Amino acid sequence: MANYPLKAGAAAVDITPQMQVALAGHFKRRDSEGILDPLHARAIVLDNGHNRLAFVLLDLINFTEPDCTLVRQQIADVLDMPIDNVCVSCTHTHTGPATRPGFDTPRQVEYLDWAMPRMVQAARAAADALVPAEAAWGIGHEARPQYNRRFHMHDGSVRMNPGAPDDIVRPAGPTDPELPMLLLRRAEDGKALAVLANYSLHYIGDFSSKMVSSDYFGEFSRLAAERLGETCVALLTHGASGDINNVNHQKLPTPWYPEKMEPKDRSKLIAGWLLDQVQQVWDKADWRQDVILDSMQQIYELPTRPLNEDEIKEAQRDAQDQNLTEVQRYYARNWLKLLDSPRTLPQVVSTLRVGDWAAATMTGEIFCQYGIDLKYASPFAVTALIELANGHMGYTPTRYSFVLGGYETWHSGHAFGDYNCGHEMVAMAARGLRELWLKKNTTKIEAANKRSFGP
Repeated sequence: MANYPLKAGAAAVDITPQMQVALAGHFKRRDSEGILDPLHARAIVLDNGHNRLAFVLLDLINFTEPDCTLVRQQIADVLDMPIDNVCVSCTHTHTGPATRPGFDTPRQVEYLDWAMPRMVQAARAAADALVPAEAAWGIGHEARPQYNRRFHMHDGSVRMNPGAPDDIVRPAGPTDPELPMLLLRRAEDGKALAVLANYSLHYIGDFSSKMVSSDYFGEFSRLAAERLGETCVALLTHGASGDINNVNHQKLPTPWYPEKMEPKDRSKLIAGWLLDQVQQVWDKADWRQDVILDSMQQIYELPTRPLNEDEIKEAQRDAQDQNLTEVQRYYARNWLKLLDSPRTLPQVVSTLRVGDWAAATMTGEIFCQYGIDLKYASPFAVTALIELANGHMGYTPTRYSFVLGGYETWHSGHAFGDYNCGHEMVAMAARGLRELWLKKNTTKIEAANKRSFGP
């Protein structure tokens, strides 16, 4: 595959709701009471004369497969490129409109009908802004705000966000402090065009839960424009963080933030730390204009977990039991809804390459260990796992986490995949990355296989 001079463009389009909306991400319905800061669809388009890639990041909690596929196809049509080359992902802010039904919160149909064309508009604007560009890549490190939110407790249970530090034995999983990033600047004058970074940390939520906000992801973008120049569009994609948040339940080590902070200050602090890492990589970057652009999309037929007869009887009983909490009755009703689910659900597993930077996408909230595993499995110098991309399948725990139990494993509409699905999707992504590294060249792949597996 020949290399061609790179062009890149970036754009941001406002997708802040123009009406009151039900907000996503809580057990109880919350209607918005105002706007703290705007939501955006941010887009980067790259073109090297041979291939074209598009990345679109939405300040939304998630995006269902039908909605996402529609937007991806429209972007592909408008930009005259294969849908395989389009990545649409979400930041997972919990203070944006509900994009799918959850608990007693309905899908915000009116909002999505208004916002989805604007997502396509962001990609079109980025393509219209294409200019000769240079790319660089690197990895920052920031561990301070990350904690695994699942803990082994003295009573033998595994619990999410347990509080009660005296009852905790230790965390039940790792964290990943890496900040892999792709950097883009104008070839003519070196002005910053875009940053595509990836970090394993849930939303912060350090403000009123009824105000629309893009959380620390929006702060990252705002600060990037301040520090790198107003021409810079910064995308902070969600890394493998299904079990990672910023809450120091053990109070160990000493918390990195004051006990009392003004609303949004914690988000600004974390975003600033991440931008410090971006700046360090930017200042030392090896800029290149001739880079390979490539992608590979695979479909994983996700097996859903079946309910056995005892579980069905339990759900039928609990759904009507007024002595249980509303949340417990919700889970029981949700179990019964799962009886109508297909046995398999197709999920997009995509791999994309820009030079020696690569990303793999998965649809779920992926446990951190899988992100670490994928980075070890990747041949690329810099690898990101972008979750909540090209659809949504709920939590994706590790196989041992299913054994341990806890909120993220409870069988429901937000955790319905089979026990092996995460492992199998990581293996599929690793295969895709390897083929992109070998440029999908059958001869090179066969030769590498002989050297890897032969005597």
